[in-house]
Amino acid sequence: MPETFTPAERELLRLVLDRLVPAGGGFPSAGDVGVVSYLEEVARAAPAVRRLFVEGLTQIAIAAACARPADFAALTGDEQDSVLERLERDHPAFFEVLVRQTYSGYYSHAAVLERLGVDGPPQPRGYRVDPFASGLVDRVRRSAFTYRQP
Repeated sequence: MPETFTPAERELLRLVLDRLVPAGGGFPSAGDVGVVSYLEEVARAAPAVRRLFVEGLTQIAIAAACARPADFAALTGDEQDSVLERLERDHPAFFEVLVRQTYSGYYSHAAVLERLGVDGPPQPRGYRVDPFASGLVDRVRRSAFTYRQP
């Protein structure tokens, strides 16, 4: 499958993921478990999300160059965190999607689930769910449609 991001974007994203979810306590970092590939799948499925990611990664690169005439990788950990904090403040839509999707990819990865002691992936692919008792919604089904003015 073709890559959604350029090699430079993939590397920048991997570094950013390692700042958002660093390795520690026996857990791998988000970059180490391949969350970049997960984010590529998310971006591939939704062009608007891909655009949001590309624009956000561009803003990270610009902010890193403003912090020091170098790329994000050359910054210290504190400087990288400062760039990401500024991004969170100045581009909250991108940052919210980045964090939410990073956590989604990270906490559904087999290595992380194994470390957490979980037997399988979270729903919808994993745990057995008891059958839904459809009688619980009978009263709602019988009621008339209600429209409420906003």
